[in-house]
Amino acid sequence: MKIVMVGPYPPPLGGISVHVKRAAEHLRQNGLDCDVYDESNGSHSAAGVYPLGSYRRFLLRFPLIKGDLFHVHSIRKKFRMVLGFYKLFGKKIVLTVHGGSLIDQIESSNRVVRFVLLRSLRAIDQILCVNEADTEKLLAMGFKRNRVATMPAYIRPVETEGADSGIPAHVADFLEKAEFAITANGYIRFFQGRDLYGADLLVQLLKELNARGLKARVLFALLGAREQSARERQYYLDLRKRIKAYGLEDRFLFYEVHDTELHPLLKKSDLFMRPTLADGYGVSIAEALACGTPAIASDVCRRPEGTILFRTENSEDMLRKVRDVMENYPSYKRQALSLPVPDYISGLLAVYERLGAKKTLKSKLVSGPNGK
Repeated sequence: MKIVMVGPYPPPLGGISVHVKRAAEHLRQNGLDCDVYDESNGSHSAAGVYPLGSYRRFLLRFPLIKGDLFHVHSIRKKFRMVLGFYKLFGKKIVLTVHGGSLIDQIESSNRVVRFVLLRSLRAIDQILCVNEADTEKLLAMGFKRNRVATMPAYIRPVETEGADSGIPAHVADFLEKAEFAITANGYIRFFQGRDLYGADLLVQLLKELNARGLKARVLFALLGAREQSARERQYYLDLRKRIKAYGLEDRFLFYEVHDTELHPLLKKSDLFMRPTLADGYGVSIAEALACGTPAIASDVCRRPEGTILFRTENSEDMLRKVRDVMENYPSYKRQALSLPVPDYISGLLAVYERLGAKKTLKSKLVSGPNGK
């Protein structure tokens, strides 16, 4: 069976791009052929990964691409609106909904766009939502239960030699010198005018810990620094000024990530934080727990089993939870190490096997970016 994935592929790193990369690696390990069309058009030389190029040209070429099953991870609304059309060409199509993008698109669209989007999505073979809330909303909209399922996006990494070799020396040194190393990750983004990933909360947290004599360091693995808008860039610079004003320059580090995965950093950390204002699940939390690193997160959505929750945007509750972990760390560490490691790749393989995709239009099918 040949699987064709469409979505972002690193670099740059991001939650969806890492998911696609790991899924492709595991599929190949399980004996499946897998091609990836990279919509981020990144610069890489990975085997079986092709730049998607122009969306218009790709959508016209899509019916001719060779594959038994097409798994789409793109969040682009226009792409989702035409997925059902490709069923006319006998395509088996799976869509994974990362975060709340799909529900937002449905609810914010005008009547015509909403009709086309829903009609398209109801025609495809399977929709996988990374959280139960989105699954329930789709079912309430009339989607068939056998075509909508919940499947968290965490896929364990394929371990390779020297996985931590990509960590810059100054970042590794920052973590190694920490009395207690706290790691977080995310973007500088706004949600309803506020800091979506809670970088501001982490700066305040470190200030409060320092004032109470609890020595810690915070590493924020910052994604998308090169793509920040003018407003985001100014906010980022303001946060750095705030860190300097608090005298925390040697204790709070923004690490502008380009191609370093998160798990090598988590293995060098004592605690992972996810203080987001909105979220779909928190793949990075599952990553931390799989590494045996305790994780604290906002209670904005269902989180992976074993996550320590605090009330969203409640800095005092977050501080209490962090202090408790620091003061009782051996117990929390044992608990994290005892958790079962999730294995969602098995569920994905089961979906593929259930669909039993077959090749169609054999005489017209082509493979690779140029049909060769």
